[in-house]
Amino acid sequence: MSHNPDLLPDNTHLGAVALRVRAIPEALAVWRDVVGLTVIADHGETVELGVDDRSLIVLRSEATVPLPAKARGLFHVAIHVASRLELARTAARFRASGLAHSGQDHLLSESLYISDADGNGIEVCFDTLGRGGPQMVNGEIRFIANDGTPHTGLEPLDLAGLIANNLSESDLVGGSLAAGAFVGHIHMRAKAPEELMTFYLDVLGFRSNIQSRAFGMFDVGTTVRRHMVAFNIWAGAALTEPPDNAAGLAHFTVNVPSPEVMAAVVSRLRVAGLRPTDTGSSVLCPDPEGNQVRIAIA
Repeated sequence: MSHNPDLLPDNTHLGAVALRVRAIPEALAVWRDVVGLTVIADHGETVELGVDDRSLIVLRSEATVPLPAKARGLFHVAIHVASRLELARTAARFRASGLAHSGQDHLLSESLYISDADGNGIEVCFDTLGRGGPQMVNGEIRFIANDGTPHTGLEPLDLAGLIANNLSESDLVGGSLAAGAFVGHIHMRAKAPEELMTFYLDVLGFRSNIQSRAFGMFDVGTTVRRHMVAFNIWAGAALTEPPDNAAGLAHFTVNVPSPEVMAAVVSRLRVAGLRPTDTGSSVLCPDPEGNQVRIAIA
């Protein structure tokens, strides 16, 4: 079967995510000291953090107020780790920090959640794709394990058990995230998810994964990584517009594999009546709700 040129190739992946914060030192206290990212470059008002000299998060000192709870825009950015041991080490850092945090078992992943001082949501997760996943049953999304057991996709994760079963007293709890961590997906609160899906599917060229108002979530990805860009409507009528000076998402990066793919995406943006900003090494374009998407060649 020939590849549809309007679809992004399977080796498309997410790159660095830029976030607005009020103060770099307070943000580093979470992103570096608790999450475990390493400072790669410090430009004063902008700091790049990552692993293996790869930038994953860029903190920009551009906000003057935190991101309000239930504001449209960033819900969380997810850093995926390579092992359950690394997830357990992260859980231990979360616990030692004294900051509010939680964990969920999504069947497809085991996830930890925390926020920085500005309300930017953070997920650290370990993929468990071989356990099962979502299926359409009578027109509704159902999460079903491989043995047929139903799953909500939102089960609580036993954090104490995760730590106790994977760490010994000799294990390093502090320190940085191990090699192999990457930005696996980004998740936003949305007011018009169907309009967003049209943009991400028909213009950018992602593939649809979940589209369910009943479940409250919509997401897109590739055949290899189906859950890459997601939107939820869980805030309902409580959803608010963030102030212009609020913390939150500055942009996220979609890395495409070649100049040809980049040119095809730019062409579709222009056909859709959009005018992407050419930054030289990338193009920047807002989605229908103003989330800035940076397209770059990997």
